[in-house]
Amino acid sequence: FFFIEKVLRFTNRNAYILVAVKGTSYCTSVMRSWRLVMKNAVQVAAVSVIADVLIWLGKLSIAIACGVAALAMSNISPYTDPSSDSYLSSQVMPVALSVIVGYIISAIFYQAYEIAIDTMLLSYCEDCERSGGKAEFAPALLAKALRQ
Repeated sequence: FFFIEKVLRFTNRNAYILVAVKGTSYCTSVMRSWRLVMKNAVQVAAVSVIADVLIWLGKLSIAIACGVAALAMSNISPYTDPSSDSYLSSQVMPVALSVIVGYIISAIFYQAYEIAIDTMLLSYCEDCERSGGKAEFAPALLAKALRQ
């Protein structure tokens, strides 16, 4: 069931992108998106892998930064003084909670970047198909990077 769910999410995302970009119906967009992805499978796979790694590194770095910030904040005087009402006996829980919350929030924000990457990729594939294999409207750097 995991594989089926991944395929359906991938199909849904690409179809909704084409619905938004081209204004076609959902079923037409599903067929069109599968046709574009299959014709450009190498580019789609390369961009997806690179984007997934970079987005994961971004999420991880934000989570680590939240943990470091929580650790730094837990070392200030109100939290280290045993006579204080806000004394922390251990820094583990606030730091772990900050890392988890930071990762969740960064994952929510990075979804917008994932959609933008998929939109640009499908637009590039559509441009290549309409122009006979060579992108007409894509920036030169993007076209060069995806042709390799």
